[in-house]
Amino acid sequence: MDWWSDFGNRELQGLIDRALSNNPDIRIALNRIVQAKARAEQAAAGKYPGLSAPLVIAQQSPGGVTVGTAPAGGVSNVSSNRTSQRTYQASIRADWRLDIWGEQSALAESANFQLWRAVHERENVQRNLTASLATHYVEFLSLNDRLRIAVETEEVLSATLATIEKRVKAGDATLSELEQQRAAIFAIRATIPTLEQQKLDAIGAMAFLLGTVPGKLKLSNDGLDSLTIPSVAPGLPSALLLRRPDVRVAEAQLLAANADVNVARARILPPMDLSAQIGYSGIALSQLFQPQTLFWNVVDNLVVSIFDGGRKRNEQLFSQAVREEMVESYARTVYQAMKEVESALTSVRLAERRLTAQWEASKAARRAWDINIRVYAVGGTDYLSLLETQRSYHRYLDDYQRIRMEFFRGYISLFQALGGGLKAERRAPAGGEATAGSTRRLPLSTEAMPVIPVYEGSQASADTLWQVELAGLYHHSTIDATWRDLHNRYPFYMEGRSLQPQIKGRIEEGDGVQQSWYQLYIANFNSQAEAEEYCLTLKADQQRCRVVSPETDATLLDNAHSRRPGTSSSFH
Repeated sequence: MDWWSDFGNRELQGLIDRALSNNPDIRIALNRIVQAKARAEQAAAGKYPGLSAPLVIAQQSPGGVTVGTAPAGGVSNVSSNRTSQRTYQASIRADWRLDIWGEQSALAESANFQLWRAVHERENVQRNLTASLATHYVEFLSLNDRLRIAVETEEVLSATLATIEKRVKAGDATLSELEQQRAAIFAIRATIPTLEQQKLDAIGAMAFLLGTVPGKLKLSNDGLDSLTIPSVAPGLPSALLLRRPDVRVAEAQLLAANADVNVARARILPPMDLSAQIGYSGIALSQLFQPQTLFWNVVDNLVVSIFDGGRKRNEQLFSQAVREEMVESYARTVYQAMKEVESALTSVRLAERRLTAQWEASKAARRAWDINIRVYAVGGTDYLSLLETQRSYHRYLDDYQRIRMEFFRGYISLFQALGGGLKAERRAPAGGEATAGSTRRLPLSTEAMPVIPVYEGSQASADTLWQVELAGLYHHSTIDATWRDLHNRYPFYMEGRSLQPQIKGRIEEGDGVQQSWYQLYIANFNSQAEAEEYCLTLKADQQRCRVVSPETDATLLDNAHSRRPGTSSSFH
């Protein structure tokens, strides 16, 4: 269960689903994984031979003679009336740098660790995103409460003003007391625009995290009472520190730096290049591919560097210094994680004590105010005493709402410090490679979303194959959130629809798929017009999309026809 579910607020759950689906930083981080994966595969390919097919047409002239334009017969117009010779060559060539010092293996290992660094950076973006959104939402709820308190206080002060006016007419109160009460009312009114501005700022901050504009964000007027206090299971926080994405990022950077040292060390030693070529060569095209024109060669090249001005040696020193920097950075990140956990635990514990004390102070101030209002109405106390109690009550109650906000924020900080609710996915491997493919599908969570066959065999009609493609790539951990978000925001349009993830890339390590990302399609539209209407609705909410059909995308048609019950990744 995600940590934000512990607050028991459906609106917060919906906001986080929307953020995981639409936040630009999440998508940027995912595209960086795609980039790093390409680099990792590129580096891994360096361990294998390269195969090429050279086609050569060469024009040779005798020494000291300038060659003119060659006519079709192969003879050039030259100044000395001597002829030049044209040769043709077609061959297959293999080039391979033998990895005798481990340079290519270390390069592939470094790129692999950089890939996992990108994976964990995406996780860290998600961790900070959910915590930041929850923090702004708690602030929004607190401002709703504070605005209600300000309005209610103004109403009570206005009622007290009516009492004072009656006493002034009866000669039991002074005009000074009347004006002081009016000043107190206007002072409360002056706080309302400030609170409203802070509320708008909180809405704007949430809209930014959701990838939309404030005007498209519709929220309730609930207060902090809509949240429940989470229960944090006892345990050693230090056991969870290594699950933090920022710690994993530092670890991956350290492992990559260590591999870079091995690369620099290997480059000091002489490389061995092996090349082999076989083909045909002749002075006429008709002679090619004849047995007598066959040729082959094998070249083994070992180059020892005698002097390079210290370039390779300094490259090794540089990589060693970077590794030492990463060691210190890793230690600092772990210490920072420990500090954040301890700070969050202390904040929750102390905020709870402050909250209890402030609540008692607020109740006592309210009782004192109620008593003074009744006593003042019959002339049993002076106005200054009444004014002081009403000011104290408003101040204490406002402080109580602030402390409540900090109390819930403390829990958010604690969950963030403990890893941000991310699933315990595999950390960066200590060695080996992360490979990628595009044919096998990763089983996705289908909790509360039964898998159904959207299309079956050749019975699918073209009229039912219209789909809406959502822009961008989606990480496998955010697909469920996207499905819930679409249903929450567009229940009418999503009736009878299905969500079809089409895999675009994955990372494998060890015993299976560790990461995967998808293109998402909303399916089951009966016509193009119906699909376009839904897409326009999404675009109105800053959700990019496009309508696709089997006529314009045969891959989608093949993909749809291949689905079967029990193997489909469709959600309904």
